[in-house]
Amino acid sequence: MIVIHPHTNCVNVVCFTPDGSLLASVADDGWVKVWLPGELHANRPVWEADAEDGGEGSWLGSRGVSHAQFTMDGKLLLTSGWKRHLRAWNAQSGNAEWEVRKPRELGGIGVLAVARDGSRVAFAGGQLGFAEQIFVVDPKTQEVVKTLRGHDEACGALAAGPEGLASGSADKHVKFWSWGTGRCYHDLALRGIVRGMMFSPDGSRFAAAGGSMVMVWEMVAPARGRGRRKPGNLRQFRGHAGQIQALDFSPDGNTIASAAHDGTVRTWDVASGAEIRAFRPKVGELHHVAFAPDGLTLAFTSEKGHVGLLDLDD
Repeated sequence: MIVIHPHTNCVNVVCFTPDGSLLASVADDGWVKVWLPGELHANRPVWEADAEDGGEGSWLGSRGVSHAQFTMDGKLLLTSGWKRHLRAWNAQSGNAEWEVRKPRELGGIGVLAVARDGSRVAFAGGQLGFAEQIFVVDPKTQEVVKTLRGHDEACGALAAGPEGLASGSADKHVKFWSWGTGRCYHDLALRGIVRGMMFSPDGSRFAAAGGSMVMVWEMVAPARGRGRRKPGNLRQFRGHAGQIQALDFSPDGNTIASAAHDGTVRTWDVASGAEIRAFRPKVGELHHVAFAPDGLTLAFTSEKGHVGLLDLDD
């Protein structure tokens, strides 16, 4: 296990390029940092940038970087922040490539998701107590091409699947959308707020974090064989003693990793729901987790600014 402390506040997201050559971390301190995974122990980023331009935040004093994801070709790193920016950075050099500002709505941008074919980027956020919209951007033109309406509260989770986009809100609903039409084709009502969501690589399963449970649905095709798959039977994976903040599927779809406020990263067998292993980095409450593309390494983050790597073969 390798753990460094490169940020001064909660590290909201850690993510790998599709080929695993780079690792990015973004945090509430306003910084984005990009690393060579094999040299993380040296605590020397390949590049870093103040992604929110320093100073005080423009939304309730916040200036943190809320989310990040590399594009499918690995050339750009997209980041979002509470100062209402969606920004694209050259993944190798750190040069700023383009920027989209959130339309004049309440709250900043809390989450983003890139379509699996790279043709669209969705972002959302908002403020508790107010309805939120999801904005869909064409990365080629940097224009908002669709606005998805339907959530009655802030939207804190997005997940791109092979058949569309899922959004999770504080209104306790997960909605499934068509990228092409912007139509909501399924509404899943839950008992609580979703903290993290993910489709399996092949789209056959959908997972979400609710409280201290990992929830996994089988995605079921329509009986007549036409239309999109929708959530079917639900299974719940129990073992965490605190709120789960994030989860991720392994590249082969057979394992789920979860990070929680109980200070553990846990891995689960998707087929059986059995816990495989619990890791305790001893850095306090954990916030995010991501599989490397080879499926052998897990990156994780803490609420206090840590970034770590776990070797699953150890």
